[in-house]
Amino acid sequence: METWYKTTFPFKDCGVGGKGQRLQDAFAAILIANGGKPWTAALFSQRSDDFENLFYYFSPDAMQIAKGLIESYKAVPCDRPPRPAIENHVSLAVGDARVFELLWPKDSRSS
Repeated sequence: METWYKTTFPFKDCGVGGKGQRLQDAFAAILIANGGKPWTAALFSQRSDDFENLFYYFSPDAMQIAKGLIESYKAVPCDRPPRPAIENHVSLAVGDARVFELLWPKDSRSS
């Protein structure tokens, strides 16, 4: 299994123009500069149930194009987040929509 990375921000710091938005904008610029490839390079977000924190997850292939950005935000290795769904508050922040089937194949939807 390849390594995912996670960085955490206080929820209050993630409004318009906040840390989370700056991270998303920076990753989007890198992804665009690389022609949207690799397809599986993506950034996901998840809010905590108590609204105290916002977690950002970098897919393993994000490291290929955004290593400096990932390191600058002091992201740490983590488990793959659950497949994005309304119920678990995980969503695609930046990336190709095909990433869902590539990173969470149908036979592993429960993980």
